[in-house]
Amino acid sequence: MIARDSIIPREDEIAPFFQPIVSIQTQRIMGYEVLGRKLGQGGVSSLGPFFKNPAIPDDVHIAIDRVLRERAFAKLAQSDIDCQLFVNLKPAWIYRVYHETGRLPTLQLLEKYGIAPHRLVVEVTEEDFSGNLHELKEVLEIYRGQGCTIAIDDVGSGFSSLDRIAMIQPKIMKIDLNILKKSAHHDGYRALMRSFSVVAEQMGASLLVEGVETRKELQMALHAGARYVQGFLLSPAVPEFLGERHFADLLQQEIADFRDGEMAKHRRLLSVEMSLNRLVSRSVDIGRADDADDTIEAFLPSVMDNGIRLYICREDGTQLSSNFYRGENGVWAKDSLFRGANWVWRPYFIPNILTMKNQRIGMLSQAYTDLDTSSLIQTYSCPIGDGLYLFIDMSI
Repeated sequence: MIARDSIIPREDEIAPFFQPIVSIQTQRIMGYEVLGRKLGQGGVSSLGPFFKNPAIPDDVHIAIDRVLRERAFAKLAQSDIDCQLFVNLKPAWIYRVYHETGRLPTLQLLEKYGIAPHRLVVEVTEEDFSGNLHELKEVLEIYRGQGCTIAIDDVGSGFSSLDRIAMIQPKIMKIDLNILKKSAHHDGYRALMRSFSVVAEQMGASLLVEGVETRKELQMALHAGARYVQGFLLSPAVPEFLGERHFADLLQQEIADFRDGEMAKHRRLLSVEMSLNRLVSRSVDIGRADDADDTIEAFLPSVMDNGIRLYICREDGTQLSSNFYRGENGVWAKDSLFRGANWVWRPYFIPNILTMKNQRIGMLSQAYTDLDTSSLIQTYSCPIGDGLYLFIDMSI
């Protein structure tokens, strides 16, 4: 039994605060995350430590959470704003309450206050969950069936493993702040951020990057493919709703900066691609592996400074030439061990080969992480002979 003291707030001390979530697409506030705050003589403090305290029974947590949620819904019902509310629900709470009572109190609150279910985002929070994932999904399907949106919080941390993301199939994936920050300085985390963008795209979900505190982090969110952003750069959690275009000027400027940077980058890439097309426009006669090596050696003086690796493949994926790579001293070296390697297993290989074969043009790939160096690179590929293709890996 825990004595009622400063650890457990009284109901008259608590209030819902609302942190804006802004759409990059429209530059409007599309929703608010409901966050609990304790009001006292010392000011406003977060209820996060209270909800994370394992010494406090779940029943106490749930009781305070329901008070906050009802007050948040009442405030939304009294307002004239058109947005969604993001409500945090622990998987264990959803699972337990429904199986004990057969009720979903949050849906009952929506009905009580006349709030359309499509305005609710059920945000499944990160936690260790030991229940049956299939049964949890069945409960979430009730929310989804009513029209609510399902989101997963803290993607990349404990609860949100890839199998659970696949099982729940959220419409919104919230990216863990630590991964966003680490991606600025670490190639591995940068690749992980890009993978979340791909997963979201394939699943039909939108990325929400939370914890954005600086303009640099906002630019990082844009590069990661974020549709929505949230964080102190825009606003902390506030007691009242804001005008829907409150952050439009800031976002429009940041989007313009992002667009200008991307346009300049792609103009440079287009220039590189055109230069490469001119360099390798001729067809050569290659019959043996040694012929392929001779062709690359003749071409090496023309390779730009950021070229790091060259090789020639047949259209069936088999590498005919050796690997030619630039050493740390800038001198080119040859590795014959790669003769006979097959690259058809790479997802882009067959579509690119068919495009080059039919259109007789070179192609510059998207940026990706090199298997050998773990550095970010791009690959230029082009037809160079009958059924043969030259590949040039370039550092970025």
